[in-house]
Amino acid sequence: MTKEKKGYNIIDREGEIDNLIMWISETKSENDKYLMKEDLKYLMSLDCKNIYSSEDTNDYIAIN
Repeated sequence: MTKEKKGYNIIDREGEIDNLIMWISETKSENDKYLMKEDLKYLMSLDCKNIYSSEDTNDYIAIN
């Protein structure tokens, strides 16, 4: 069983990848686009089903 982590939510990695692809296509900010692409690369490099997602930043942590 995965333990909760304060300040983070457990989310589906593939769902977040889908969200990032949608957000990248919608954003007008080149800086935001760059950051989201970096997040997308990181999430795509993982093989876990779920991840921790920060409630306050764009930080993700793999759940093994």
